[in-house]
Amino acid sequence: MLKKPIHLLQEIDSISKIHFTHQKDVDEMMIEFSKHVLNVLKIERVSIWLYNKGEDALISISEYDLRNNLFNKDSVLTKQQFPAYFNAISNNKILLAENTYTNACTVEFTNDYLIPNDVISLMDIPLRISGEIIGVMCYEKTGKKEKIFTTEEQAFAFSMALLLTSNLEARHRQVTQKKLEEALEEKELLIKEINHRVKNNFTILISLLRIKKHQSESNEVKSLMEEYEQRIFSMMKIQEMLFQSKNYTSVNLSGYLHELAAEFKSSHREIANKIELNIEQSEYLLPTKSAIHLGLIITEIFINSLKYAYPNTTNYKFKLQFHFKEDAIHLVIGDNGKGFDFEKNVNKNGLGLPLIKDLSSNLVSDTVFPIPGNAYYQFTIPQ
Repeated sequence: MLKKPIHLLQEIDSISKIHFTHQKDVDEMMIEFSKHVLNVLKIERVSIWLYNKGEDALISISEYDLRNNLFNKDSVLTKQQFPAYFNAISNNKILLAENTYTNACTVEFTNDYLIPNDVISLMDIPLRISGEIIGVMCYEKTGKKEKIFTTEEQAFAFSMALLLTSNLEARHRQVTQKKLEEALEEKELLIKEINHRVKNNFTILISLLRIKKHQSESNEVKSLMEEYEQRIFSMMKIQEMLFQSKNYTSVNLSGYLHELAAEFKSSHREIANKIELNIEQSEYLLPTKSAIHLGLIITEIFINSLKYAYPNTTNYKFKLQFHFKEDAIHLVIGDNGKGFDFEKNVNKNGLGLPLIKDLSSNLVSDTVFPIPGNAYYQFTIPQ
């Protein structure tokens, strides 16, 4: 009787409808897959083995025997036990053994595998992903009658191996993706918790400073507390903006300058209408470290302006200007006061001016400090 030919495309299409990556019960999928393959090849056993991490052992993920509808897995074959076989699948695209008891690559399985499973002939296809062998798919004929696998059957077996590896790869991607999503979710929760704690700490510090300020009868102490409050706020505002934007490495400069100016106006309502803003709307992102430095610089300039220029300047104005020009960021910050010799005063006792100078050096900018007759600071930061 002539063998019924294998309709390769039809069979592949039929078997490919088994959704390995979508169903929960992998074992049931493997059984269904095995039944289809065995029915086409008219053999009794098929098994799938994957390398362990050390690639010195093969571990079964599916062993199905059609004779008794028996499914098994987690069997182990070691390279130390079966060196000829491991060498064969590493160096051949296909391993064909018409008689497993006489074939040099499979005879070593006689007592441990062939006799217990009654395997007389086999066809083993190494499983590869991106050219690397990850395991082997074994097609096994049982009984006493040997089998020669035809070219057509070999083509079908190769197709099944490719189909299986593509599904294994897809499943691996799904598992990896799920782990990444879980890790990202955990990271987001951690970031939220960190932000919450940092914000609380900043808020507590500001509250303590305000309490101390209201308790003190000394104007000097009140002024000092207010200065530190402004400094802490400038750092807290960056923390809030980083969290809200979910960009933890940079800050939108236009938005940040508006936020700082809004806080200045809120904290000092008596001069809110004297703060002039000329801030160009832009999506320019400033690295977080630079933004923190710049925020502290602007805060120090504002504090010094309130302390020295505001009480002594007719029609006092505080200006905050930001624009682009010739591939650089240009910032002008200061007031319309009479100015002072910055370089001469920076070495005097006090925190403000030395802090401005130190932080300015970290901005990688061309900086122009105030001089008598000009109270404006100018910063040019190359893009």
